[in-house]
Amino acid sequence: MPRKISEETLNASVVDIMNVIRLNASPEYKASVPEMESDADRPAVGSVLYGHPALANEWLNALINRIAVFRARSMIFNNPYARFKKGFIEFGETIEEVFVEMAKAREFSVAKAAGREFQRTAADVRSAFHVINWKVQYPITIQRQDIKQAFSSADGVIDLIERIINSVYQAAEYDEFLLFKYLLIKAYTKGKMKQIKIGGAGTDDAAIAFRGTSNLLGFPSTMYNEAGVHTTTPRADQYIFMDSTFNAQYDVMTLASAFNMDKATFMGQLMLIDSFTTFDNDRFNVIRENSDMLEEVTDAELQKMKNVKAILCDSEWFQVYDNLAEFSNTRVNAGLYDNYFYTSWKTVSYSPFSNIVAFVTNETDVALPESITVTITGKTKSAAATVLTLDGVPAEGSGVASSAINYTQTDTLSQAGIGVQKYGAILIPEDQEATEIEIWATIDGQAYKAASTITANAATSDVGKTVTLNKEE
Repeated sequence: MPRKISEETLNASVVDIMNVIRLNASPEYKASVPEMESDADRPAVGSVLYGHPALANEWLNALINRIAVFRARSMIFNNPYARFKKGFIEFGETIEEVFVEMAKAREFSVAKAAGREFQRTAADVRSAFHVINWKVQYPITIQRQDIKQAFSSADGVIDLIERIINSVYQAAEYDEFLLFKYLLIKAYTKGKMKQIKIGGAGTDDAAIAFRGTSNLLGFPSTMYNEAGVHTTTPRADQYIFMDSTFNAQYDVMTLASAFNMDKATFMGQLMLIDSFTTFDNDRFNVIRENSDMLEEVTDAELQKMKNVKAILCDSEWFQVYDNLAEFSNTRVNAGLYDNYFYTSWKTVSYSPFSNIVAFVTNETDVALPESITVTITGKTKSAAATVLTLDGVPAEGSGVASSAINYTQTDTLSQAGIGVQKYGAILIPEDQEATEIEIWATIDGQAYKAASTITANAATSDVGKTVTLNKEE
């Protein structure tokens, strides 16, 4: 199970810190370095440490490790979106998220009871896997001369370490903020979010759309999540990410009222974002070059974000975990300096089973595509059946994701014993290999019909072949 790291604050004085280090140090350190009773003892302690490299190394490592631990526990929650992190995973690399769809109803029938008594009804269980996809390291170097300078003022010791630690953790915090932003941008531009128009920026239409959508998320629906499962998002779990400039056009009370919340509660649910149309790609250049799990946020994607004013989501939509947070060091004697490394591993993903909605201006085209291009990506033949796997792509520019396509089991195919799985698999029994199969699909209730048929024993079903599905009137 993931665990949350509690927030702590480092409030000890220089004297306290130095004495704690001495208390836990080696016998040689205790014999050579005097205990500090007040800040007046600082020069004496500093002269001993600076004159003995071995003791200086022990002191510096203990000091940095001690403060680094406190700083890490404190700063892990400084990212404004860190409340959505699910905790610290100490073992394993993969997280399986399981969702059980609600059971289907059937009519009660005494006549059919005997045949149903021992009939198996499998639960509709869906799963999504989230893996470690962020492994970075932040290096920093401390030179021997810094130790001497650290004792030149009363707060020198703390100032030295805070400069070092803060430079590392500020970078880590900023990168974590970017990763949350990355998830939102990628999910929207890949069509993973339901889009709702709010009219022109700054109009009352937006407040009406906010209130209506917030109300609807409290009822079971398949419309607002990528997987199309029946789920709800209670108002207490609803968070809205809002463009900072767009937010400035609204009175806080107006927005709070739109979400049926008091001002204090709403402010806790409001997540401001600097801009949906900017992203610091330079931060991740080196990491992207050596990883296949992190993509560049393209100019085309940022252009698509220009009409997004707010995103309302379930707090469970973010699936972000810490897997490793470790501070280590290496002494470089040839150069009389120490290299320190903060290593951070994270699982950065989102849940396809949680609700998320993007509010867009009228300029955004949210119409369903006129056609779908379906490619046969797999064909497996056995003695009993042939299995075809499909991958559908809506017309370019529609903003609809492939995952929004649900393939339909028609009565004709059922009578032939041919099974269609809604996410794109067709099971064809051996005695039906010559049957012409007409593919149907739906997107948000809109039906699409194939312009041509395929058969299991013909070239029409070979891997790489495509079929166009057109919108039915």
